[in-house]
Amino acid sequence: MNQLRSILVAIAACLTIPSIAVGEGRTAARLFWQDDSEATVRYGDLKRSKSGWSLEAQPVEGFPRLDTGEQSLVQMQTDGGIVMVGVHDRADGTFGSGWVAIESGATEQSHGDHSHWHMTESPRVIRSVIDDQQGNPAHVYLYGNSFVLANDKLNGFSIASAASVRDAKDDADAISFHEGGNGHITLAVAENRVAYSTWIAPMGDDMGRVDVIGLGENAGKQYSIKCPSGVLHGATYNSGKAFFAPGDGICWVNADLELDDAPESVQVNHLSLGEDADGKPLRTGAFANLDSVVLFAAGKGDESKLCWIDASSDAPEIRSLAIEVADGESLSTPVALKARGGKPMAMMFRENPTDPDTDSLVFVDLDPNKDGSLVDAKVAGTVAIGCNQIEGHSGHHAMVALPYGREVVVSNPGDGTLSIISLADFSIVETIGVEGAPTRLVAIGG
Repeated sequence: MNQLRSILVAIAACLTIPSIAVGEGRTAARLFWQDDSEATVRYGDLKRSKSGWSLEAQPVEGFPRLDTGEQSLVQMQTDGGIVMVGVHDRADGTFGSGWVAIESGATEQSHGDHSHWHMTESPRVIRSVIDDQQGNPAHVYLYGNSFVLANDKLNGFSIASAASVRDAKDDADAISFHEGGNGHITLAVAENRVAYSTWIAPMGDDMGRVDVIGLGENAGKQYSIKCPSGVLHGATYNSGKAFFAPGDGICWVNADLELDDAPESVQVNHLSLGEDADGKPLRTGAFANLDSVVLFAAGKGDESKLCWIDASSDAPEIRSLAIEVADGESLSTPVALKARGGKPMAMMFRENPTDPDTDSLVFVDLDPNKDGSLVDAKVAGTVAIGCNQIEGHSGHHAMVALPYGREVVVSNPGDGTLSIISLADFSIVETIGVEGAPTRLVAIGG
C-alpha cells in the first residue's frame, strides 16, 4: 500500500511539474493587448523558464465597459509606465469616444546607463474621458514623451504625457487640446515645439493642406502649407523633417522649430513612388521610424514594396525593396526595430482577409553588410502565422518587440493566440492562447 501511494505521489508530481515550471520563471515583459471581441484591454506578465514561455491573461482593473456594436479601440502607446488607449465610435463621436490611461503597475529602476523594470502592482485605469465631446479620435501617436491624439471631429488634436496623466487634478486637466487639421487627421510633432496636422480634403481650396501649430513657447503661432496632392493620410517627424503621405508619393519639409518662417517661403518637397499599371500614382498611408530612417509600405500586388528614406540626408530619396505577395494579400505598415547586436530590421505582415490561413510575416534585414547604407537590404526570412480577423479597420495582426531584441510577439486575432517568434532564426518558439481576438500590443519591461 505504501509503495502504491509513493508511485501515485511520484506520478502526480511529474504531471504538475510542467505547469509549475511554466508558471514560474523570469518575467520578460508585461504585455498589454486589445481584445477586439469585447473592446477591452487585457494584460499578462510574459514569463520564461526552462520549460518554456507562459502568460496568464488578466483584465485591467477599472477599464470601462464599451458597447462593441458602437465603439472600438484604436491605437495605443506606452511611455513612462503609462498606457494610453484611444476610443472611437461609429456615430462621429456622438455615442461616446475619447481615451483611457492605464497605470501599468511597472516601475522603472535606473542603473546609470540602463534601467530595469519591476512589475510591482497590478495595472489599473487612472484616467478616462469617454463622452460626446472628444472628437472621435482615430489615431494615437507617441512623439518623445508626448501622447498625441487626433480629435477628428473637433478639427484638432490633444496632447498628454505620463506626468500630466499622473499629476493632473482631474481627468480633463491631464490633456490639452489644440486646433489644427481637418477630417481624418494625421500628425507629426517636432520636439514638442511644433505640430503638423493634416487635412484629408481630396480637392478644393484645402486639398493638400497641412496646419503648422506652435506648441510650448511657440503657442499662439500658426500658419498653413500645401502639398501638391490631397487625401493626406500619414505623417511623421524624423531628423528635423516632417513627412506626409498625400495621394501621390511622399512630401517633406524642414521642420520650423521656431515657427518664424513665412508660409510662402516653406519649400514643400515631393518624392515620387512611381505609378501602378493603370498609371495611377503610388502612395502610402503610414510611417515607421528607426533612428534616422523613415519606413513605409507602398503599392499593391506586383508593385508591393518596402520603402525607406534617410531623413538625415540633405536631399532625401526613396529606396525600396520589392516584396512578393500572393493574390488577395496586402502588406501592413512595417514594424522597425534593432535586433540583438544592433541589427536593423523591418517586419511586415502579409494578410489575406478572405483566406487568413495563409497569413505570414516577412523579415527584412535592412543592412546585411553592416555599412550603414541600407542599399543591400534583403528579405531574410518568412514565417507562417495564425489567422487575421479583418473587418473594416479592425482584426489585423500586430507585433511588439521584447526587450533585448531577441524575440517579437505577434497577435493572431482569428485564433485567439499570441505567438513568440525568434529573431535569430524566424521560428515560432511558443504560441499561447489568450481567447478573444487579440490585436494591438504594447510591451513594458527590460
